[in-house]
Amino acid sequence: KTFDLLVLLVQSPGRAFSKHELMNALWPDTFVEEANLSFQVSALRKALGADGARWIETVPKHGYRFSAEVRAITPSCTSSPEPPSDAPSEPSPVTPERGIRKAWLAGAMIAAALLVVAFLTVMRGPGAVRPAPALAVPLTAYPGFEQMPSLSPDGSRVAFSWDGPSQDNYDIYVKLAGPGEPVRLTTNPAGDDSPAWSPDGRFIAFLRVASPYAAADLIVIPAHGGAEKTIATIFPPPIPSSVRPLSNLSWTPDGWLAVGGATSPNGARGIWLISVDGSQQRRLTDAPGVGQHDHSPVVSPDGRHLAFLRARGVGRHALVLVPLTSGPAPSGTPRQLTADDHGVFGVAWTPDGRELVFSAGGHLGLSRTAKVSPVSQSSQPPRLELLPFGEQATGISISGRGRLVYAARSRDTALYQLALPATSTNPIALAAFNSTFDEHTPHYSPDGKRLAFTSTRSGSEEIWIADRDGSNPLQVTSMGGPQCSNPRWSPDGQMILFDSRRAGPGDLYLLQPDSGKVTQLTNDPAYEGEARWSRDGRWIYFGSNRTGRDEVWRMPAAGGSPTQITRQGGIAAIESRDGFLYYAKLSRSPSSIWRVPVDGGAEVPVVEGLSYSLNFAVGERGLYFVALNDTSSKASVDFFDLRTRQRSTLRHLDKPFWFGVTLSPDERSLVFSVVESAGSNLMLVDRFQ
Repeated sequence: KTFDLLVLLVQSPGRAFSKHELMNALWPDTFVEEANLSFQVSALRKALGADGARWIETVPKHGYRFSAEVRAITPSCTSSPEPPSDAPSEPSPVTPERGIRKAWLAGAMIAAALLVVAFLTVMRGPGAVRPAPALAVPLTAYPGFEQMPSLSPDGSRVAFSWDGPSQDNYDIYVKLAGPGEPVRLTTNPAGDDSPAWSPDGRFIAFLRVASPYAAADLIVIPAHGGAEKTIATIFPPPIPSSVRPLSNLSWTPDGWLAVGGATSPNGARGIWLISVDGSQQRRLTDAPGVGQHDHSPVVSPDGRHLAFLRARGVGRHALVLVPLTSGPAPSGTPRQLTADDHGVFGVAWTPDGRELVFSAGGHLGLSRTAKVSPVSQSSQPPRLELLPFGEQATGISISGRGRLVYAARSRDTALYQLALPATSTNPIALAAFNSTFDEHTPHYSPDGKRLAFTSTRSGSEEIWIADRDGSNPLQVTSMGGPQCSNPRWSPDGQMILFDSRRAGPGDLYLLQPDSGKVTQLTNDPAYEGEARWSRDGRWIYFGSNRTGRDEVWRMPAAGGSPTQITRQGGIAAIESRDGFLYYAKLSRSPSSIWRVPVDGGAEVPVVEGLSYSLNFAVGERGLYFVALNDTSSKASVDFFDLRTRQRSTLRHLDKPFWFGVTLSPDERSLVFSVVESAGSNLMLVDRFQ
């Protein structure tokens, strides 16, 4: 692929190829992420030597071009035997002046495997060489979810959370890091997760949660089984278990426990250290913004650095590093190592403490890749080194001897339709062309004849449209990831508004579905998304965290300066006929629906129990929404009558909720997204380091 890329570029020197052109040419009819192209570009530049970066020029926000002078030459054949007469003739190579033939031979030897886990070099010096890691092999293949693995210090055993043969309850299991059946370590009816092996291998700490949003007990148990000891109560970040496949617990080298959350109901959230007897507690970090939270801490083997994830919304997890002094205590300003749009899910230190291994991008779509170089005190962002394993990886664990285990997740979400008015006999049917990938965030066209929705069936999140019955599906964007979603038809049906993280944490875009033309509306360093049109099409309401937390803003549909509408938090606002904006209070789960006059004013709560900010629609009589009870993971489709203020359940769902709800213009059908199937297995990489 590296040589193929070189040929493509030198055949049209000076031409700026888009990334999508190059990806389609290099991998026709095959899914790859954009990071695979970045890997090939990097490999080609390296093969070309000192002039590689100058010859292979990056065209910002577009792609690449070949900038060296190119001329055709006739190769000498005096020292080569004459080919047989029936052999195909060899074309003359097209090369720049300085030895391209040698360069392509070097470049062609570089592996081009699909690379889906990022390797973050934190303190490795320049010039260090690491042998290629082994490939991943399945360690478990049980039904349900095996997740949050933790290897014993010697790498011989792995503890993990599993919902069991019947998928009815999460408990902690331990098995050999090889053949053999797992041993069930806990049997409590509450859910047990986040196992973490103590440095001496004698104990396993874990979190026990009675319901998805309840406080968690921090418990320590002997690794071979025995009496449990509860040492603290942790109030975890407000993330439901359905979207929280992350371990939130680890040990320090000197035997303290690091955990994300708060130690009291209204206490400060961050990363906390708790002594193994529970007598001492220290807070190490404090998330800077409202609605942000720190979780998934891992302390380096020498105890001198803390890495953790800082979440700013669903799928927006950045990897952060802070130095520690003895004690330990933070000794400097936390440094963000990845962008919010990487969506990091799982992180672990290598045994030498010089590198971090993490996975990214697997929450709303397919895993994407990144590449980092050594982290120093410079202000330059780190580069990512790619690894040849880890598709859809979440939790990661590495033993002191260099063995690596991760959880590989799979998920298929689909759009379903409920006929209205709902009765106990109304069927819930598939609403759009089904696939084995994700479909979510649907929206009816103004005439009710078509649906716009997000799908990953092309390999990355893209906007698709289909007829109302799901026929004639058509991909209408080619953004190439990492996230592209939330399509909304304009009132006249001529445009589709959507958001994408292609150029940063999140921006708004306009699509002309007939021509495929895409126009970027916003370009702010802050996140902007979950946008909606005003009823007359003159305005766009959107959520932005430019003030430090999500608020509802309004901007002219033709572009221009935005105006802040809410002051107490808000996102995903929908304008109603009665002159109000109905919006989700928080971009989290569960949330609540509030309202405010369209020009601003008193912000008033309307109804609690919204499953997620995108999961409601406004009708003539009231609000339709996918509801989630605080004490249960079961969802339902509910209706809230705005006149009578009465709430009713239209249908209980037998599948987990996902993202997006849309009401047909005639209010005779409601389309929403659910998880059709999902699971995860553990994968083993032996001799990783």
